[in-house]
Amino acid sequence: MRKSSLAAMLAAFAFSSAQAEDNSSAYSQCMDKASSTVAMGECIKAETKLQDERLNRVYKQLMAKLDAGKQKSLREVQRNWITYRDGNCRFHAQASGGTLASINGGMCVMDMTRERGAELERILSPGQ
Repeated sequence: MRKSSLAAMLAAFAFSSAQAEDNSSAYSQCMDKASSTVAMGECIKAETKLQDERLNRVYKQLMAKLDAGKQKSLREVQRNWITYRDGNCRFHAQASGGTLASINGGMCVMDMTRERGAELERILSPGQ
């Protein structure tokens, strides 16, 4: 492995470790064991799936609490957010290029999905 690729992989791993407290313990354990970008990608995919399930669960709970007008507004905002997330993360992947493009793009989706889930949780249960 080239020195620059190894350095980039270590930087991505360090970033993911810094975010680990917000992710599941399974993700942290997976990333601790990951020895390649392919393995890191699998960890990111699994955590993204978990965070997406969380986001969908909270979204449904919030929708159930809202009146029809606010449901329509949330639905529209959520669709716009998904479009933004996907475009933003495509850009992250393209900007980094090379071996880490898929890692950076995947981490972007994972992080933004986790953050959106937390944001909706705060709306659903303010003050907690």
